[in-house]
Amino acid sequence: MATIVQRPSLRTRSLFSVVWHLSVWLGLAIVVAAAATISLENIVQRNALVVLILLALITELRPVVVPGKDSNGIVASYAFVFAIMYVFGLSAAVLTLAVATLLSELYERRAAWKVFFNVGQHSLCLGVTWIVMLISGHTPSLQNPTVTFNADDVLYMPTTWAVFFLVNHLLIVGVSADTSMTFKEALLDDLSYYILTLFAVLSLAPIVALVAVTVWPMLFLFLAPLWAVTKAASISQERDYASRHDMLTELPNRSMMRDELTEAIDVASRTGARVGVLLMDLNLFKEVNDTYGHAMGDRLLAMVAGRIKGQVRPGDLAARLGGDEFAVLLPGVEDHISAVRVAQRIRESISRPFTMDDVTVTIDVSIGIALYPDDGTQIDPLIQAADSAMYLAKRTGTRIEVVGIDRGEAHG
Repeated sequence: MATIVQRPSLRTRSLFSVVWHLSVWLGLAIVVAAAATISLENIVQRNALVVLILLALITELRPVVVPGKDSNGIVASYAFVFAIMYVFGLSAAVLTLAVATLLSELYERRAAWKVFFNVGQHSLCLGVTWIVMLISGHTPSLQNPTVTFNADDVLYMPTTWAVFFLVNHLLIVGVSADTSMTFKEALLDDLSYYILTLFAVLSLAPIVALVAVTVWPMLFLFLAPLWAVTKAASISQERDYASRHDMLTELPNRSMMRDELTEAIDVASRTGARVGVLLMDLNLFKEVNDTYGHAMGDRLLAMVAGRIKGQVRPGDLAARLGGDEFAVLLPGVEDHISAVRVAQRIRESISRPFTMDDVTVTIDVSIGIALYPDDGTQIDPLIQAADSAMYLAKRTGTRIEVVGIDRGEAHG
């Protein structure tokens, strides 16, 4: 579940708007200037450059995703882009990273404002980083590429990494600070992780550049370790998914539900929003399971999960807690009545007959509702409140009970 936070308008004055426009227009200006100084013919005449561009595109489209961290993953393409800059100059590096970013963003189907921002801010970051190259007196180009490296290069290269990271991080923080986090929170969020991973990737750039100017065919050898790292991360991600999801229904499990509830409460505590917790227990499921067997019961649970998912809003989370118990988290829900409306839709959906092969069964559901901060400011008391309301709904036959309002409002 991603907590849905409305991004500020690009037409109103805000930190988000200023940073977005600065990144996009300056970045695109750098891309246009780079395109004016380079031609396709110049590129194809440089075998090493062609291979570096291909490696940058491949690694941009296949980031290394670490479970529990940034879903965008660790982008190894930076190593090849910086190698291009060290050997062939700014223009080739800017165009390579712009194209790679654009393809990646389109592949991931990002929103248009994110596509423009990421292309622009990457180009702007490289443009600022080039200033370090100018100061150090290292200004290669396609017409006059670097042909050798020496010990002095160790001095300016790490500085380029630091400048790139600083500008990149500040721009990203700028578009985050007006959404779910303050500027300070966005600045410090996982800072050590981002520094470590980016510098680890960029530290490969001098090695890649050295291979490019000496024995460029050996550049292809970088694919093997990169594939191995990507594969290992993929296996780790699959294991993480399995540990956080119910394999029968593919819904998040109890552990993930608690993690997401913690995050939702954290955001709500800063924004003044509410978070709804709906706990559900199926009625008559045991009878279906006993009559038709566990295989039929499992199919029914999977179908119930699908109906619950179909009734929640984008950004809400539906989870299976175990057995015939489910939960739904409602970040940003307006009030108890709004949560009741969601519960009523879920109950109406589940109450419709289920047909499996030639068998049709009808079940019902009891739902308990509690809201943060009205009914609890900590996870466990909030869940306990919703759980008590659920068992009250089951015991009394009302089917939906809400902590904090009287029963007439819940059933009206």
